[in-house]
Amino acid sequence: MGIDEVYKILSKGVMVSINSQKYLNEAKYLMIDENFDEMSTILKKLGFTLVGENGYFFIAKKEKLNDTDVSAFMNTHKNIFIAIAILKQLFPYVDRGDIIKQTEFTHLLKQKDDVSLEQKLEYLFGTKDLLDAVEKFFDLLAKHNVFERKDSDSKDEYLVLSALEYYIKIVQSVVEG
Repeated sequence: MGIDEVYKILSKGVMVSINSQKYLNEAKYLMIDENFDEMSTILKKLGFTLVGENGYFFIAKKEKLNDTDVSAFMNTHKNIFIAIAILKQLFPYVDRGDIIKQTEFTHLLKQKDDVSLEQKLEYLFGTKDLLDAVEKFFDLLAKHNVFERKDSDSKDEYLVLSALEYYIKIVQSVVEG
């Protein structure tokens, strides 16, 4: 594992988490201070910043975002923010390293009998079919590296990755003003 392989992953907009099996090597590489510093130096020359905190890493723009950039970012990521909000409603104490099962998620959703949750899922995925919406929900969180399938043979168990904290911090900062 070298700086070029890590750059190839991060430059695609991927957020790598230390508890990810898929990106474990990249995260371990960046956990070494010398490697992190070298990557940071290179990215600064390119006008970017390497962000690494709480076990996740990603590339960000170096300059402060203006209101247009912030608005575009929020609009682009609104579905993930809504999905995180739904997740936190059903699993208020969910944390990185936890295992979430689709079957348990679906059971809690049905048990809660909360019309607003079902409406949010329908809004996100354009379907009233609960099982289809739940599958798309898990796929969305996996696509954004918040979840990772625990076992490639099973679509039921997902590991919550460190990147969850990134999205929660953004939601909290918006709520707090």
